[in-house]
Formats: sequence, C-alpha cells, structure tokens
Amino acid sequence: LRRCLSYGAFAVVLGAVCVGGFVASRGALTRLSALPAFTVRSIEVCGARRISTGEIRRLSGLCEGARMFAVKPAVAEKAIAGNCWIRKVRVARHFPDKLVIAVEEREPIALVNAGRIFYLDKEGVLLPLFKGTYSELPVISGIIANADASVGKKISEENLKRVRSFLAEAWKTDVLSARHVSQIDFAGASDIKLKMENSPMLVEIDDRQGPVELKRLKGLLDIFDNSSEGAPRRINLCYDNLAYAQW
Repeated sequence: LRRCLSYGAFAVVLGAVCVGGFVASRGALTRLSALPAFTVRSIEVCGARRISTGEIRRLSGLCEGARMFAVKPAVAEKAIAGNCWIRKVRVARHFPDKLVIAVEEREPIALVNAGRIFYLDKEGVLLPLFKGTYSELPVISGIIANADASVGKKISEENLKRVRSFLAEAWKTDVLSARHVSQIDFAGASDIKLKMENSPMLVEIDDRQGPVELKRLKGLLDIFDNSSEGAPRRINLCYDNLAYAQW
C-alpha cells in the first residue's frame, strides 16, 4: 500500500511539474509574441499578374502592425481563394516581421460567348473580364447554355476535353496565330465551324479528324492567299476525300 501511495504521490508531483512547465511556456510565448520585434512590418505578394497586389492584400485581411503570432495563414488563404481568378494561394510567416503571400492565377485559354463574354481557363472555369480587356484569344461558343453561364461555373468535362484538344492542334498547325480565327463554334455534335477575322469566310471541319482537317485547312488558306480569286465564303472539310469551297 505504501508503495502504491508513493507511486501515486510521484505521479501527482510529475503532473504538477508538467502543468507548471506548460503554463510557464505559454506565458513565455505570450510575452515573446508581444515583443515589438514580432510585429508585421512587410507584406510581400508574388505571382499576381491580373489581380492587383492591393486587392490580394485587401482580401487577406492582413496589414502591417499586426502581431506575427496572431496571423492565421489558413484564414487568409481561404479569403484570398474566394477570388475566382486565384487557383492556388499560400500565406507564409517569415519571422520576425515579414509575411509572404504567393498566388497562382488561372490562365485563360479562350474567350467564351454565352450571351456574355467570359474567359475560360484550362480547367474549364468561366472567369470575368477586366475593364478595358483586349485579348487575341479566340472566341468560342456552343460549349455551355447561356442560362447556365456565370462567373466561377465550370463547363462539362466532355466539352473541356474537346475544346482543349482542338485548340492545341489549332495552335500547333498555326491556324489560330497566323489566320486570326475570330470565333469557333462547338455547337455541332461532331463538326466545328470557324469564322475568320475581317473575312466573311466560314469553315466547317470534322471534329473527329481535327489534326488532319486543320492541316488541310492550313494548306488551302495558303493557296487562297496567292489566288487571284481571293478567299471563298465557305469551306467544308467534313468529307474524307473532298474539300468543298464556295465563292
């Protein structure tokens, strides 16, 4: 019994020491966090291109003069991620007095015409335009109903795959960059219609043979550029053995 009491007394003493040490350490941390040296003096924002650093700082709720130990990175990250242009964000504390906000913005691959014009990023997210927007990206349509289109909305995986595949081949064959395609209509189940910039020409191609059809189109456009008859009003490349052109 005495041995049990001895062990019990030792456990009580050890527990008291641990609790006392914990309380003392918390007190030391509280005093440390209150020191002027651990005051936020610098907030750095990196990775921002379209969203201003001022807007990112505003969203974060962080400001100079705050206590470093009072900053909650996860809370600031969630607030910044509320902007649909932000794909990833990380807030880091660099002691004793600096905060770094690193963001990765969404990268648009096209403009979308769905009653209103949106940007479309590579993950299929619809993004808002900025004031005074100028873009050389192609305008696409037929991938989402006007009534369903809104900022932050994602297009279907099927349509996203179709758009990304076609655009990749179109840039590769130089059809987009050299010919300035003004609009790409994906409304058809298997055919795609292209409208050329500053031209009445309408081009129809078979989506199922995109790479082959785009190479054929590139060759035809080069021929028409050097033709005295000029470019046709319509080119249909939906046939395997025929390119139909109509002036």
